[in-house]
Amino acid sequence: MRRSTWTFVVSLNVLLAWNLVAAETLTLRSPLNMQVIQRGPQDTADVVISGQVTGKPVSIEVKAELAANAARGKATDWVVAAKGEALSADGFSGKITLSAGGWYAISIRAVNGKDVLAEQRIERVGVGDVFITAGQSNSANFGSKRMTAEDDRVVYFDGKAFVPAKDPIPGGFGGGGTPWPIAGDLIVKATGMPVCFRSATLDYSPVKEWMKGAAKRKQKYYETLLERNQWFGVNGVRAVLWHQGESDSLDKTSAEDYCKQLGAVAEALSKDLGYKLDWFVAGASFHPGCGKPQWDAVAEGQTLLWARKIALKGAFTDDLVGPEFRAGDKVHFNEKGLKEHGKRWFEALAAQYGWKARK
Repeated sequence: MRRSTWTFVVSLNVLLAWNLVAAETLTLRSPLNMQVIQRGPQDTADVVISGQVTGKPVSIEVKAELAANAARGKATDWVVAAKGEALSADGFSGKITLSAGGWYAISIRAVNGKDVLAEQRIERVGVGDVFITAGQSNSANFGSKRMTAEDDRVVYFDGKAFVPAKDPIPGGFGGGGTPWPIAGDLIVKATGMPVCFRSATLDYSPVKEWMKGAAKRKQKYYETLLERNQWFGVNGVRAVLWHQGESDSLDKTSAEDYCKQLGAVAEALSKDLGYKLDWFVAGASFHPGCGKPQWDAVAEGQTLLWARKIALKGAFTDDLVGPEFRAGDKVHFNEKGLKEHGKRWFEALAAQYGWKARK
C-alpha cells in the first residue's frame, strides 16, 4: 500500500507539472492600457489586436464592454479578430471596430472549438482624439504650477505607455506645468470621448530650426516631430497644436519668413506621414526681451498662416501679459495663466470642430 500510494502521488505530481508547462499563454502587444485611438470621419476606429499565443488556437476572439461611467460608445459581443493566415506561431494581428467613446474594457481570448485556451483583458481603451503639442516653452513644462486633469479619460503618452495627464508632460522639456490637462478636461466634457496629448517640444528653438534638415543643434526637431506622429500610424493623429513665436520675436523674424518656414514644416510633415493632419497655430509672439515691432512681425506671420489656410487658428495668448497671468520671469504662465491658456486651446478646437462647452 505504501508503495502504491507513493507511485500514485509521484504520477499525480508529474501530471500536474506537465499541465503547468503545457498551459497556453496569451501575450498582448496592442492595445495598451489607457490607449486612445484616433477616431475617423465615421466616428469609429479600428483597434489593432496583436500579440502572441502558445498552443494551437483556431481563432482570436475579442469583446468590448463599456465602463459604467462612459458617456459615449457601443459595446460589442465576441467577434473573431484573427484566424487563418493572421494567426501563426510568430504571432497574431487583427482588429475590432469600435465607436467613438470609452473607456472600453477589451477582453481577448484564444479559442479552439469550444475551448478557451488563454485569455487577457485590457481595462481601459478609448476611441477619441490624439493631439501632438509642439513649439517652445509655453507649450511644454514651464508653467509655475503643475496641472492635473480631473477626468481619467485625459491622458499623456510617454513613448512607451499611456499615463494620466499629470504634469510635467512626458517628452517636453522643463519640469513645471502645461495648459493641456485643462484643455483635455474641457474636451472630454464637450465630446464624451477620451483624449491624448503627446509632446514634441524640445527647447526654445525658433521656427527655422524646425524645418526638415535644418536643425543646427544636437536635438533634431523635425525628426522628433515626425517620429512622435508616426508612432500612432496613418491617420492616427487629429492635429498638431503649435504654440511658438517668442524666440522668433527675439530673432527679429519677418512675417513672410515665419509663414514660409512654418508652412514648410507642416507641408513636409504631411508628406512624410502620408496623410494631411490639421495644424493649429497659436497667436503667440510676446516676449519681454524685445519690443512691439518684433512682436507685430511674428503675429502677422501667424495671421498669414491662418489667412492662407496653411494652418487653423489656435489659442491667442498675446493679451495674457503682466503679473495677473505670467510668472515672475514675465514669459511663462502662472496658475491663472495656464488655466486661461488651456481654456483658449479648447475654444480654438471647439470653434473648428463644432464642440459645445459643457459645465
